[in-house]
Amino acid sequence: MNLLKYIISAFLIFLMPFLGFSQDEGKSTQEVIQFTGVVLDQDSAGVPGVHIYTPVFGRGTSTNSYGFFSMPALEGDSLIISAVGFKKSKYIIPQVKGQTLKVIFTLKADTTVLNEVQVYNLPPTADAFKKAILAMQLPTQYDNINKNMDPAVLKEMYMNLPADGSMNHRWFVQQQAYYDRTRNSVPVNPLLNPMAWVELFRSIKRGDFNNNNN
Repeated sequence: MNLLKYIISAFLIFLMPFLGFSQDEGKSTQEVIQFTGVVLDQDSAGVPGVHIYTPVFGRGTSTNSYGFFSMPALEGDSLIISAVGFKKSKYIIPQVKGQTLKVIFTLKADTTVLNEVQVYNLPPTADAFKKAILAMQLPTQYDNINKNMDPAVLKEMYMNLPADGSMNHRWFVQQQAYYDRTRNSVPVNPLLNPMAWVELFRSIKRGDFNNNNN
């Protein structure tokens, strides 16, 4: 007898979903609509990158650079509208007569006010200030300053250091300008150019050829 009761109970539990489905056949099903709109801030400007999604089903989209979005949705869907720097808001899609629904969302800024922070450039006590002054080294006490400012060291750095990015860019621009200026003219022989001879003498005085040999 108990076994029969268990079989009947299991059979009824198995039929419950089908009975519920048959009862809902007469009711209206959820309609798929095209859900479109725009998301604005408090200054009525479009907010890009806003997420509009349903956390239950994982459907959603994001607004474009103008704050516009468009997505398919079901009537009764519970949506969440979230963006960085703004407070989250919820929206439930109502039943509509047509196939589209257009809305305008206005987000409120999520502003976090921090406590005041006071910055002081002095030690908190007179004794600590005295110790800091006594422990501080003057610029003349650093050996590397005099060493790096030595004329011989500066000259060696000037001769051996390669050109940096700005100098390379300047040289490239000069070469490009020279090409644009002379591409439609007859090439000039450097031996007949007095400015080339002047530059040659300057290079000899600077010792450019000696650097190249080294």
